[in-house]
Amino acid sequence: MPIRINTVALIVASIYPAVSMAGDTEVSSSSKPFEQPAVLSETGVDWTGFSIGLELGYAPDVEGSSGPIYGAKFGWDYDFGKVIVGYFLQYTRTVLDIDPGFELGSYTRFGARGGFDSGLNMFYASAGYSVLDTHASGDINPGEGSGYFVGLGYERFIREEVTLGAEVVYSVFSDFEREFEDLAVTTLAFSLNYRF
Repeated sequence: MPIRINTVALIVASIYPAVSMAGDTEVSSSSKPFEQPAVLSETGVDWTGFSIGLELGYAPDVEGSSGPIYGAKFGWDYDFGKVIVGYFLQYTRTVLDIDPGFELGSYTRFGARGGFDSGLNMFYASAGYSVLDTHASGDINPGEGSGYFVGLGYERFIREEVTLGAEVVYSVFSDFEREFEDLAVTTLAFSLNYRF
């Protein structure tokens, strides 16, 4: 009996290391190294390049009327290190009923901006020329108007080539095709932008 028990123990002892090694090999071969997602550096971002974006916002209290705005923009910036300068073209649609038969339709802005590079963030001011398109079917029909705008904005990288932005713009339209009083429009908009 002792001889038989010792023989069984010897067989088990010789099989166990082989099974253990096979299990270790299977685990190591099936496991894959964990890859950390890319993390943007707070100090290593270059804002130089082109950008396109979509915006959505609101225009409050324009001659007693308020409503949503939406549009698209295209621009280019150059990063000097701590200072950023650039230019942009922006098209915005809105439907604001100013008077019966008279509403604001859309406006186009062409301007420049200058800002401060704070890593993933940019704080900037903008200014430029703006053209307003109106729609009228009644006695009030000023036609197309033009004027100036000034704005303050903020933009931040959320991915390597994607930014989110917020901007407040004050526009004054004074040069209409027909005699009409100056029209002031303030807008607040948020944007999603792709930079390349």
